[in-house]
Amino acid sequence: MKCASVALLLLGYVGAYTGSKAPVFGTNSGHDRRQILQRGLAVSSSVLAPWWTAASAASAASSENLQTLQQTSAALKKCTAQTDLFLRGLSSEDPPPDAPRLPPQISLRVFQGLAPRAKNVPALNFEADDFLGTAAEYAEHAGSARDYAKLAKLGRIGENGSEEVAVFYAKKAAEEMVETEKTLQILLLAVQ
Repeated sequence: MKCASVALLLLGYVGAYTGSKAPVFGTNSGHDRRQILQRGLAVSSSVLAPWWTAASAASAASSENLQTLQQTSAALKKCTAQTDLFLRGLSSEDPPPDAPRLPPQISLRVFQGLAPRAKNVPALNFEADDFLGTAAEYAEHAGSARDYAKLAKLGRIGENGSEEVAVFYAKKAAEEMVETEKTLQILLLAVQ
């Protein structure tokens, strides 16, 4: 609607830019109207083309970002649904091959691209203005879960390494993973 309004506004000024007389509205000549329309579309399309292409590119990037959130959320749900297997995968020397792994962390740039789409989620007492703050909270939990997972793997190495150290850090990683999944669910609901 906005692009059509801008195009109509430009039609009135086409005569000045193309060297023709100003349009006379109310004449019965279809030829004059056709020329005005053709000239107006030629001028306005060159002016409006960057807006249209930028909007379509932003829409494609936004849907890609939403897909990233959905995939990461599904992977985190798989981890939280199989917490025992996740813990064994982190704390044992020989992890089970089917143990779920933490998905890659979503970058802040993805959340920045989705921030304009954010809406309030009254059921969770979430306001759209808090979207990037909640994204920062997600990043904190996801980073902590990843760090604890690395510490769980390293907890067996060295003179102070033991099974207890590995289990301790694996449990901490699982706790952070649950918080990460909860936070990401809120963010996903806000942009769907």
